[in-house]
Amino acid sequence: MASKFSAFLTISRANIQVATIPHALIGISLAANGIEDILTIFTLLYVFLCILLITFASNINCLYDRDVDRHYKIHLYKATELLGLQTVKYILAVEMIVALIITLFFYINGYFITSILSLLGIGIGIIYSAIPPRVKACGIFSPFPVLFGLYMLPILGGWFLIKDVVNFYFIIFLIGYAFMNEGFVLINTCEDYAEDKIEGISTWAHVFGLRRTLHISFAFALTGILCLPIIIKKALPFVDIWSMASLLFTILFIIFLVVSARDIYNASKGDVERSVKIYAKKMPIWFMSTRYPLFLSIFLTLF
Repeated sequence: MASKFSAFLTISRANIQVATIPHALIGISLAANGIEDILTIFTLLYVFLCILLITFASNINCLYDRDVDRHYKIHLYKATELLGLQTVKYILAVEMIVALIITLFFYINGYFITSILSLLGIGIGIIYSAIPPRVKACGIFSPFPVLFGLYMLPILGGWFLIKDVVNFYFIIFLIGYAFMNEGFVLINTCEDYAEDKIEGISTWAHVFGLRRTLHISFAFALTGILCLPIIIKKALPFVDIWSMASLLFTILFIIFLVVSARDIYNASKGDVERSVKIYAKKMPIWFMSTRYPLFLSIFLTLF
């Protein structure tokens, strides 16, 4: 039983999911006018929903990526085989039912846009990996479900738990944040270059080439700097210990963002196929080291 639970954590990308909590809370914190807006049952349910939907998408990905994973990401392949294909399908069914129940709860309580975005998240999680349509293999279109479904929808859904309309600063933040995260995950796409090619999967790494895709990844990561205006706008009107702490975490975010972008750029040097497999292992660290300071820089402005 313990080994199967460990296998489930593996196919759910638990090492990356550690950074899902701040990811789920960022949109809510941006929209909130005070700490009381966050301390609700809806926030707790929303964080759980985000974790559940990302787990759902990860599990589908492992189910349909077995032929790719057996070439290199053996731990994912073995974890999927240990659980068994039928068990994974049962898990997916339970995850979808629970997600739909929570989505219905949000809808009943008047959070219409958030519930619609949740349904979109479920749909995108399916079409990205499942056959058909398996968008992840569709060349130029392959990153867009992740960019929109994984990095924009959770921030938008959280925002609409508090507010009814978006503003200019939030839109700029959303663009910067989504592209930053996509920049991090593109190195994972490059990591699978050879294995995807064997299985006939076309990604940006095949459309643009490894080195050029890593340069795009580097540029995307740096767009995270667009997150700063809304944080500074929230923190600067107040000169107190909380706003100063917020600005401190903003500085930490910038530092970790630059370090992460530098790692991506370094991966584009020399033997790219070899170096990308080394640097891709840092992806969970990039998510954690940028998301947590970013979240705290926003959260502290609410006090």
